Amino acid sequence: MAADNVSKCQLVRRPWIWLLRVRHRKGYGVHSPSAYAFLRGVVYESGTYYAYAELDRLHPWWQRWLHLYPVRCRRLLFRLANYVHPSTILILGERPIEEAYMRAAVPSATIVHQVPTAPGELWFVARESLSALPMPLPPMAENGMLIVEGIHTDAAARDRWRAIQQDPQTVITYDLYTYGIVFFDSTKYPQHYIVNF
Repeated sequence: MAADNVSKCQLVRRPWIWLLRVRHRKGYGVHSPSAYAFLRGVVYESGTYYAYAELDRLHPWWQRWLHLYPVRCRRLLFRLANYVHPSTILILGERPIEEAYMRAAVPSATIVHQVPTAPGELWFVARESLSALPMPLPPMAENGMLIVEGIHTDAAARDRWRAIQQDPQTVITYDLYTYGIVFFDSTKYPQHYIVNF
């Protein structure tokens, strides 16, 4: 369980969070066609991908059997990496299972664990490394994505998430409670979405 980085509280608390966010589910209330397509085609995608069966073995059997939230979150990371299809993935923090899911989505990508000098394509920031994320954000690729874990863990994490949302490069954000997803495409209209995931 220690290697899994999932507390029992996170497994039990989800139904209450889901109920509080029920009006933000499956793209309801999202008027942008591109944002709606992203939510329906990536975030809420329910198809079975080629690597799921093997990757899901990284979880304890009871999490797989009960279809618990950590499996669902890591499958989302797989889909996000597959969506961006970056040449480089930055992972801030020690997350071997998350890294395995993203590596399986884009086997050709180089995984790095320190902030690169080139504009970022896909960054994953673990909740304990949130304070290590440079602010203002380093240069990000126009088609880049930043995934931040634990944006509602505590007051400091919520403040950091607000600072990321207000960064000059940030254009579109999705607050999935467990993850914050940030896009930097300056051709889009700035928008911040709450998503019930």
